Amino acid sequence: MNVTRAARRRLVAACAVMALGLTSAACSSSGGSSSTADGSTITVTGTTGNLVANFNPFSPSALIPTHGLLYEPLFHYNQAKAGDIQPWLGTSYTWSDGGRTLTIKIRTDAKWNDGKPFTNKDVAYTYELPMKNKDFDQYALGLTGVTTTGSDTVTLKFANSAYTKEYFVLGKVDMIPEHVWAAIPDAQKKKGVNKNPVGTGAWTVKSVAPMSMVLQARTDYYFKGLPRFKTMRFLSFSNNNGSNAATEAGKIDWGGGFIPNIEKNYLAKDPEFDLVNLPLATAMLIPNAKSGPTADVNVRKAISAAIDRDFISKAVYSGQAGPANPMGLLMPNFESVLDPSLKDAAFDTPDKVAGYLTAAGYTKGGDGNWAKNGKKLSIELETVAGWTDYISTGQLLKQQLAKVGIGLTVNAVAYNQFTAHQYGGKFQMIISSQGFTPVPYSYYDQMMDSRIAPKEGTPSTVGNFGEYSSPAVDAALDAIAATPDAAKQQPYFYQLERAFMNDMPVIPLFNAQDEQEFNGNHVTGYPTKDNPYAGAAVWLAMDNGWVAARIAPAASGKK
Repeated sequence: MNVTRAARRRLVAACAVMALGLTSAACSSSGGSSSTADGSTITVTGTTGNLVANFNPFSPSALIPTHGLLYEPLFHYNQAKAGDIQPWLGTSYTWSDGGRTLTIKIRTDAKWNDGKPFTNKDVAYTYELPMKNKDFDQYALGLTGVTTTGSDTVTLKFANSAYTKEYFVLGKVDMIPEHVWAAIPDAQKKKGVNKNPVGTGAWTVKSVAPMSMVLQARTDYYFKGLPRFKTMRFLSFSNNNGSNAATEAGKIDWGGGFIPNIEKNYLAKDPEFDLVNLPLATAMLIPNAKSGPTADVNVRKAISAAIDRDFISKAVYSGQAGPANPMGLLMPNFESVLDPSLKDAAFDTPDKVAGYLTAAGYTKGGDGNWAKNGKKLSIELETVAGWTDYISTGQLLKQQLAKVGIGLTVNAVAYNQFTAHQYGGKFQMIISSQGFTPVPYSYYDQMMDSRIAPKEGTPSTVGNFGEYSSPAVDAALDAIAATPDAAKQQPYFYQLERAFMNDMPVIPLFNAQDEQEFNGNHVTGYPTKDNPYAGAAVWLAMDNGWVAARIAPAASGKK
């Protein structure tokens, strides 16, 4: 479930995993029992279906540990607390030349897991790749030059002011070793699975099986005393039922599966079971804004007006999914950029549907359904088989849209098929989530920047999967990027919010379900509401790497 629920691997399972080679204890009903006797192993969930040993940082199908646990960025940008930036492989950075020059200092005590030193030459190579080959410029960085000075300095040059690219440049780009990747032709870099990754991260890959994966802690990690567990064991399942059973039984130490009625079904079972639920994203319908019926903004607005969001939140999430707004702005995270004139803005209601569809050229037939040129208005909504909450949401949406004469088909497909369609823009409408960023600019950029949208033959793993395009929006994003002055940025954020309401590039539903379960019998030191030192989700790059190294075995004496 990068980046978007595009990055998010919804945690799913089934008791039938016994047939897939996992222990039957995952379906046990006993609470609190440990997966390892000595507390040296942490058991987590974070993948769907059979695992393939793919740790290629350029691949959209790379396994979760790739970003953050195996490969690392220069700085930790806390996705749970805007403005909290910590040194990682980098130690400091300075902007100059009106945001067109970025000078970075790096640490000199880090090593790749093959024993070779991490150097500023590696950093330079990492950034030269997207500068020289646009196929690798997934964040549209706009680099024009990369130079090194001494042993610890790298200077980046940008074509335009790039202040708001900072998060992407410093917090999202995986550092890669030149001595490994330079030997691979560019045409082959994205194609390999990179089974034995050479990274600077706190972990190495020990084994990958179809339904489990084991990482081993490095003993020479540059953050002394980290990581605190010796082993991380990832379990992959096939649907939510088994994942929930394993979590509720205390067999999962760090999870994030959707558990219905979580108070009763999880928290009440053991006083040491804990839930972290920080708003990090907005659940949304992403319509194809380039082709098909949803390319018409009036159709998108009609769909939005037909939705009873509060009912779905209560029915599917027991009301835990907080309300969204028609600007799509994640609140309270980005309240600082909210247009005051829109603070009370509300979604349209079903009585507006007819006006929108009439404007789109549809007529309502005697059967109550809308049609144009003899073809009924019907849309396919795609989600992932096993994402039971999204499937349930889709079925409720189908009922609500049917009431106003709009057809909806809910199609649950394999995860790899879903991501291929999402990243390639090959869908009518998908249900996903947008956010997982500490920067309001990048939040809107992911949804609205036409330059990062999928292009024919060139998928995008960044965002704007529906291929919405507006020159005025792109210009507003550029204007925000041209200054670090929040006051000067403000009117352009207001412009983005109004454009969002007018064009509805995506259809907000409610705050994304971000429940993360922690078994306090086995683990401690995880992020909480009182100490949100990182996003808590095991699938959330790069925060997951920051947390995985710092989470620790619980004190002895607990069961």
